[in-house]
Amino acid sequence: MTSPAYPVERSKKDRFALPLSKRVFLVILACCIQMIYIPTSNRLTGGIEPKLPIDIFPTWPVWVLPYILCYLLWLLGIVWIILKTKDRCFRSFIAACILTFAMGTLTFIFLPTYVSPSTLHGNDIFTSLLRIIHEDWGRYDAFPSGHIYITTLLTLFFSRWYPRQKVLWILILGTVSLSTLFTGQHYILDVLGGYAVGSIGYRFGLWWTGLLPHQKRQDQKLPSSSLN
Repeated sequence: MTSPAYPVERSKKDRFALPLSKRVFLVILACCIQMIYIPTSNRLTGGIEPKLPIDIFPTWPVWVLPYILCYLLWLLGIVWIILKTKDRCFRSFIAACILTFAMGTLTFIFLPTYVSPSTLHGNDIFTSLLRIIHEDWGRYDAFPSGHIYITTLLTLFFSRWYPRQKVLWILILGTVSLSTLFTGQHYILDVLGGYAVGSIGYRFGLWWTGLLPHQKRQDQKLPSSSLN
């Protein structure tokens, strides 16, 4: 007696689904790639300061607030992706993260860039917090901006999954971009480089899982027998 068709099809569909433990492991792996920059940033010397004549942004310590809150945004976004996204979407995001973080880290190591620390006056909470960032955090991780390429990835993926929130995510990305400039943590080239690296990673993630528009059109042209 043959088995019903539905259980067989469902088995094929779920065979490659990632359980929660593997999703968490892959996220940790991607984060470890990104975190390589911490020890290297504290040990590198020399390097290039990618400052342009148009880099005339003043240092406003209050912008350290969105700069720091960005970490909470990343955490919440990644938790949502782990728990809520479909398997193919998750795989696409992880592939994008791994490539993006690898490109950023390799650039930090083999093409070190830095931002000259700003002179900060005052002892209010924003100035004190920004002074800690300037003095205690590594300086050789300017181009491309990690703040920008991580936020760019989240913006692109969430805008794709939830188009109605696209404007909100664009505003978030714009705010984060300004925070990197007005805190004296990055220059314009660093921000543009972050956009580029994040966009490349996003396209790679879609390609890796067959979600690019031309790939989906090709899939639709395949005869049904080739999908078995």
